[in-house]
Amino acid sequence: MQDVVKRDDPGRKIRRGRKQNMSIYYGMAAFIALVIFAILSVTVFFNVETINVIGSSIYTAEEIAEASGIQGGDNMIRRNMGKAAEQITDQLVYIETAEVKRKFPSSLEITVTPCVETAYLDNGSEGFRIVSRTGKILAMTSSADDELPVFYGTEPAEGLTIGMKFASADENKSEVIYELIERSDTPFGSKVTSYDVTDRLNISCVYEGRMEVIIGVISDLDYKYRFAEEILTKNVSPDAEGRLRMLKNGAQLLSSSDLEQIERTFEFNSGTETALPEEGSENEDGENTAPEGENEDTGTTKLNFE
Repeated sequence: MQDVVKRDDPGRKIRRGRKQNMSIYYGMAAFIALVIFAILSVTVFFNVETINVIGSSIYTAEEIAEASGIQGGDNMIRRNMGKAAEQITDQLVYIETAEVKRKFPSSLEITVTPCVETAYLDNGSEGFRIVSRTGKILAMTSSADDELPVFYGTEPAEGLTIGMKFASADENKSEVIYELIERSDTPFGSKVTSYDVTDRLNISCVYEGRMEVIIGVISDLDYKYRFAEEILTKNVSPDAEGRLRMLKNGAQLLSSSDLEQIERTFEFNSGTETALPEEGSENEDGENTAPEGENEDTGTTKLNFE
């Protein structure tokens, strides 16, 4: 037998080389096409022709579009939409949030939500700051009306200006203020006319301008709000005045006559070692330190609702 010797087919090598060359050509062509498209995208294509504004009755669409810094003819790819949204909220005080979206091939959509005046924050001799629900400072005013709750003892930080978010010099007090503002639309919170946060561990408020409510520490706030609302709407006459102290396991109620009697007793015994009768309190951990039950000498009533 004769050995069979395989020889390379010159035609096959040529065909294989052509395929490799064609792959390279196609790859280069695709790369060049992508480069050309990228260049055109930031020069010729996707330029802004229309801007649609959704959501504000405070400012005109033109004012909002202008604040974004984006103009007709600007390239949508090259512009930073996040920065444009930030410029809107920075320049237009009464805009709470803004979102700018690309709508290819040539439109932008700007969606904004307006600020809602939510509270007055006491600023000492300089009057009051009006803030939104998120704490954005909207304006300064010399006096506060009855439409919004007033916060006293806020201890504002230095350098606050209109458009900035309010901050207290006491960071923990800032959190307390925002916790209270957040609940301004609850059944209880909507009826509060003022808060005193001078001592953040002993917060108090005035309910409907007639009943002082001692909230104490900020813990269990939702429970305290629901409990106080139940007491003041179901267990107390609508025009009753006095003081309600919220405790961990209940509440303690003093009518206006009770308070007057306590004051008279205290004045009568002034100069002696007799102290003001204890009303009950709550420590920093929210623990009840009040005496149990009812105090017959002062008319103090502790209410417990399971």
